[in-house]
Amino acid sequence: MLAYIVRRLFQLIIVLVGVTIITFIIMFAVPGNPARLLAGKDATPAKIALISHNLGLDRPLYVQYYKFVVRLLHGDLGQSYAVRQPVMQMIKQNVGNTAQLAVAAVLIEMLGIPLGVYSALRQYSFWDTALTTSALVIWGIPVFVLGVFLEQFFWVTLPHWVNSWFGTMWTGLPQTPGRNVWLIFPGSWTSVGALVLPAFTLGILEVAYISYMQRAAMLEVIRSDYIRTARAKGLSERKVVLKHGLKNAIIPVMTIAGIDLGALMGGAIVTETVFNRPGLGLMIYNAIGARDLPVVSGGVLFATLVYVVANLIVDIAYAYVDPRIRLGE
Repeated sequence: MLAYIVRRLFQLIIVLVGVTIITFIIMFAVPGNPARLLAGKDATPAKIALISHNLGLDRPLYVQYYKFVVRLLHGDLGQSYAVRQPVMQMIKQNVGNTAQLAVAAVLIEMLGIPLGVYSALRQYSFWDTALTTSALVIWGIPVFVLGVFLEQFFWVTLPHWVNSWFGTMWTGLPQTPGRNVWLIFPGSWTSVGALVLPAFTLGILEVAYISYMQRAAMLEVIRSDYIRTARAKGLSERKVVLKHGLKNAIIPVMTIAGIDLGALMGGAIVTETVFNRPGLGLMIYNAIGARDLPVVSGGVLFATLVYVVANLIVDIAYAYVDPRIRLGE
């Protein structure tokens, strides 16, 4: 186990280095000059050159990358070109909102587990066909399409007394400096109203995927020899399903949920952008439009770190849940 963790940590470092290199290359390959954007529409070439020099943008790419790595080794992600704030501070201000969204979406995903189990136990029935068909249809809906539809329905179609509760989604949530990073629970009903639709948009798409995967895993388990043996011993169907069947069938699904939590914590860019919800995703999206390289590279690096660490934790937990698995031992 220890050897496996060491190997994964080494892989994590390689992945982070690769992400920073790719991010730098892409950002400099995209047309546009951050100094020109900051200088304004009517700026003179001399002013643009001065801003570019002050930001270090006139230096070769490898020099800028080297300075970024040196700062990174000292725990410094740099300073935003646009808002002149430390990138680490911006991440701390936004990660709490993204954590709320990620946790809420994953909790909604868990609805797919009982739906998948019910569908497997009623294989080829009307409800099985209805659930699997609905899952495939929902799974194919792009997240931004579903988000825009929900905005239209709840904000325009429903009566005012209903949509007023969701109104904060379109104006965004306040970002309070120094806010507790680990505050993942909404602090007011206004925050709950701003969380419901974004979380539902992300979660319902994964409910379809989770239910489909849970159905497949459950069908494989209930056909196993030990399930037939448990039934032959006279155990009740409830005990056979919950204690012997679900315990093993839920392992791959929980793995998917853990990885999803890591991915969402990295920043749900599309959802946060559609609902104008402050978070890591919206922060990165705005930084891309402004060619704010420190924010983009810092945000993507943080998102990658969270995702890789979440994968590592899931793999280790997988080994403890299922003793048959040996990670490099």
